Amino acid sequence: MLSRRTALAFVPLIPFILAADMPPVERHAAVQKAMTAARQFLDVNMPTEAVTALEAEVTNADGNKAFLALLREAYLSELFKIEKTENPDQARIGQLRRNIALLGGNVPKPPVAPPPPEMSLPAPTDASADAAAAFKKGDYAAAGKLFATVATLTAEQKTAWAYCRIKLAADRMNAPGCTPVTVAAILKDVTEALQLVPQHAELQKVGQAVLANAKQRETAPAGDADIVETASFRVRFSGDRELAESVAKVAETQRKIIYERWSGPPSAAWAPKCEIVIHATAESYTKATNRPVGCTGIATIKLANGRATERRLDLRADDNTISANALPRELTHVVLADLFPDKAPPKWAAEGMAVLASSPEEVGRYLRTLPRCARDGEWFGLAQLIELKDFPTEKITGFYCQSVSLTDHLIRVSGSEKNFTIFLRDTQRYGTAAAIKRVYGFETPQALETAWKRATLDTARGQTP
Repeated sequence: MLSRRTALAFVPLIPFILAADMPPVERHAAVQKAMTAARQFLDVNMPTEAVTALEAEVTNADGNKAFLALLREAYLSELFKIEKTENPDQARIGQLRRNIALLGGNVPKPPVAPPPPEMSLPAPTDASADAAAAFKKGDYAAAGKLFATVATLTAEQKTAWAYCRIKLAADRMNAPGCTPVTVAAILKDVTEALQLVPQHAELQKVGQAVLANAKQRETAPAGDADIVETASFRVRFSGDRELAESVAKVAETQRKIIYERWSGPPSAAWAPKCEIVIHATAESYTKATNRPVGCTGIATIKLANGRATERRLDLRADDNTISANALPRELTHVVLADLFPDKAPPKWAAEGMAVLASSPEEVGRYLRTLPRCARDGEWFGLAQLIELKDFPTEKITGFYCQSVSLTDHLIRVSGSEKNFTIFLRDTQRYGTAAAIKRVYGFETPQALETAWKRATLDTARGQTP
């Protein structure tokens, strides 16, 4: 992690006013606001403005890993944009490269497909001549069909044909209405294309990414030929379109609510979109997810370089509370991946935040069950609970009920969900004990546990779960 002194070193042209006397909560709020603005600028290809917004809060960020990762991304985006201009500013390029190096190494190449390979035109007596001509024009569909008719291809022609097939497959996958039948064809086509160019590293990399995406879509429910799309979601379902449209609408609304509750307004729509697969029955859901029959939803998120490369929710159509409970609960996990891209929050906090997105009736069920857990020996001490790295193998009901209760209690102490997010970031930077004191004012975790028990167990004792 970079220190404040190091952070200042890579923006010498910006005059800063040190904010050492600013309260921690205000500093965090300023940093979060700058990060939100920067993400919005980056999403619309305005990296210079993103850099300006972030550099203004470098001193307040105080080495925040997520902030520095976003700043590095903004520098990289500005660098790539400048280098594409007709007369690039070499002084600015040099400064950006120095800043990027300070933030974590050399300047990588942007993750884009390789440019189409150069081709020479063979004699016009062969169909390959027309294929090469179409390829040079960028008509990859026509070029691909023509290459397929050529009996013997040169290594250069194989590379061009593979490029056509992989690019067209990716386009088909990203188009609305991509069905399992289309996905199966994509898997076959890209696999064959990669066999044409086993030594071509760039095409292999892009092709494998397309295959990974296609294989993930293969797990959609059988007969899933229907899709509903919104700005940030692609809902796959079989049969009940009204339910799918309702889920899509609620998902967009809940995405905004969850962001604003824990951080601030969301930036642009998600890319890639979040896939929501609605399984017709509990059995089909279990088969696709390997989750118990009693489970009603699961979120899957894959991250690379601090950004989500895959977002997915699996839900059950036979769940009568799908929009009130399972959807917002699992969607919270997807949002948390954006808010904590470098290091996930502890399990208790993530589960507590997720359940609190559910209906008041669902949240109340957890809180009312807590006294029974304490009475039956299913209570984790606070120190043990907050240090759990994964779900416990026993006392799982107590774990969930305590997670919801502790999260709810800390929100009530400060009166703000956003302060809870600040607390979680502080735990990653300063440790849990220091974060508890900084944000909530308790001198020790033990003092917090005493207050928490008094506020929850004592007042709820005697209530029936």
